[in-house]
Amino acid sequence: MASVIYSRSTQSGAILVIVMVFLGVITLLSMTSMRGSTTGIHLAQNEEARYAGIQQAQALTEAIIANPTATPVIGGAGFSICTATEPDCDRYGIPLPAYLTNEVALGHLSARIERLTPPNKPPPRVIESSIDKFSTASFQISATYDRSLEGLGRVELAEGIIVLVPNF
Repeated sequence: MASVIYSRSTQSGAILVIVMVFLGVITLLSMTSMRGSTTGIHLAQNEEARYAGIQQAQALTEAIIANPTATPVIGGAGFSICTATEPDCDRYGIPLPAYLTNEVALGHLSARIERLTPPNKPPPRVIESSIDKFSTASFQISATYDRSLEGLGRVELAEGIIVLVPNF
């Protein structure tokens, strides 16, 4: 019969300390990586909200420009036509397509059309039209997309348009 001798060796625990240090370092690296990923997601969401706001405001201005009844040649310089949520306008009620009407009713979109030139202003040379046959009315169309209370941003966009008016 063989006899087995068991001896008890003492361990100082150095490997345990090294493993704990490595575990701490790995934990810190993981948390830093998670924080960076979360920040990246927030930045991407902000960028997406910014582009969505620009597109909504651009869609509103393009819808106004596409409809000639939205820019009637009435009033003098400073005459303004607005959606219901805009303050200090001479007239309210801009004809809009159905897909934008709901956003305007919710207060997410608003628009202001302001006449910039006085009546009977001759057309600019670049238009290449007869001065005695036409006059022009220039307008500034300002659109505002505001969903800042929901954390989706606010965008203001302005475009200009010149309308040729026949002289009778």
